[in-house]
Amino acid sequence: MVEPKKKKEEPKIDIYKAWCKACGICVAFCPTGVLAKDEAGYPYVKDIDKCSNCGWCEIRCPDFAITVEQKKKGKKKAEEKVEEAEAGSERGVASGQ
Repeated sequence: MVEPKKKKEEPKIDIYKAWCKACGICVAFCPTGVLAKDEAGYPYVKDIDKCSNCGWCEIRCPDFAITVEQKKKGKKKAEEKVEEAEAGSERGVASGQ
């Protein structure tokens, strides 16, 4: 039986225009063409469905004017192990061990 496709989590891209100097680096580095420039040269989200959550726009922005909320499902195994270890140590302290 064919399962219906799960809707992927839509990433969230925030652009802080007060910090942005309209350099266009984020638009140039976006590998999927999600970002575009408006008439004044400031970036905007053209097509969020194309976003692969790579974070290149956020990494390359010299003014820290753009943020991409990463998917929470795609945690790395190492991160999960650290969280489990921290949770385990917290439980040990709480139980008096």
